[in-house]
Amino acid sequence: MYKWIIIGGGVQGCCVARGLLEEKAGNEELLIIDPYPGPMHVWQTLTKKIGMSHLRSPSVHHLDTDPYSLNKYAKSCDFAQPFRGRYARPLLDMFNQHSLDVFDDVSLEECWKQGAVNGISKAHNQWNVFLEDGSLVQGEKVVLAVGVNHSPHYPDWAREGEVSVTHVFDMQTPLPEKGRVVIVGGGMTAAHLANTLSNKTSVAAVSLVKRHPFRVEDFDSDPGWLGPKFLNGYEKVTCYDQRRRLIQQARHKGSITRDLHVQLKRQGSASRLKIYTGEVEKTVKEEHGFNLHLTGEQLVSGDSIVLATGAEACLPGQEWLEPLIEQYGLPCAPCGFPIVSTSLEWKEGLYVAGALAELEIGPAARNIAGARKSAERIVRSA
Repeated sequence: MYKWIIIGGGVQGCCVARGLLEEKAGNEELLIIDPYPGPMHVWQTLTKKIGMSHLRSPSVHHLDTDPYSLNKYAKSCDFAQPFRGRYARPLLDMFNQHSLDVFDDVSLEECWKQGAVNGISKAHNQWNVFLEDGSLVQGEKVVLAVGVNHSPHYPDWAREGEVSVTHVFDMQTPLPEKGRVVIVGGGMTAAHLANTLSNKTSVAAVSLVKRHPFRVEDFDSDPGWLGPKFLNGYEKVTCYDQRRRLIQQARHKGSITRDLHVQLKRQGSASRLKIYTGEVEKTVKEEHGFNLHLTGEQLVSGDSIVLATGAEACLPGQEWLEPLIEQYGLPCAPCGFPIVSTSLEWKEGLYVAGALAELEIGPAARNIAGARKSAERIVRSA
């Protein structure tokens, strides 16, 4: 039996694992369960897929304990343009290699088990975690660090239309490499993808369709949400409906950075990218490709559609979490997300991180800074 089982091996789960391995657990006492073969597989796959070069977050947001670790790492390695702009946004390749080196320092991959969880229960002061292959693992404590990207959001028109679409979160489907590509979405993922495909000579044309004007923001929420400036007041709010409203108001949903906005405008000026603003009303199949009908009588023609419309607004892992919630009467807010202690404990020996911890951590829970906060709280209480 393990002392700790972490369900989810993305940024959140690996950050918690790193903290526990550094301070609280030996490698034989900790197990990470994830559907993919190695740490941060989804993160690395998706960021490479959309052509991200630098992160949105600043240099002090990474997965090591020392906030200046990444800056020191950049000086010791030969990376071209390791940081960009006034916020020192780190080069993605450097961030990824730094993360893997941090994991190597604690031999994190020795704790890895590839598999998909389909159930969890508690008996005799231990947690039983059931996997889809029929196996069972047991642990004293469990951390739920399940990501949201496993449930991509498909708009109604994409489900009901006669034109086939793909979603950028679909790990198995490659992006189109030729023809006329239409990207639907207005946030960072869509913008990165539009910029990347606009630079491919094999792609005949790229169109970006978004529902709203570009929302230009430096970060996905105000940095004040990482410290006492906003969190002191947030923590005094006892109504979870109000906490959810504060999170929704604080997040710059569907926003892009100033740098990326400039790049898209340049692609548009060079006639490599067409940008449309409007709601999709319907898709119509044509002899050659399709037409996308937008509000304002706009018409967009293409050969393939790629959705960059984010994830469903649902509980991560809900197919096996909902039976657990019902069986043990786990406290949830009206939005369906966990109500947990300040140490992120939901039930004795059951902890949460990432999206599942956002009602306690706040608007930054899902990002890298939020991963660090979750890890600090769980490790401190262990």
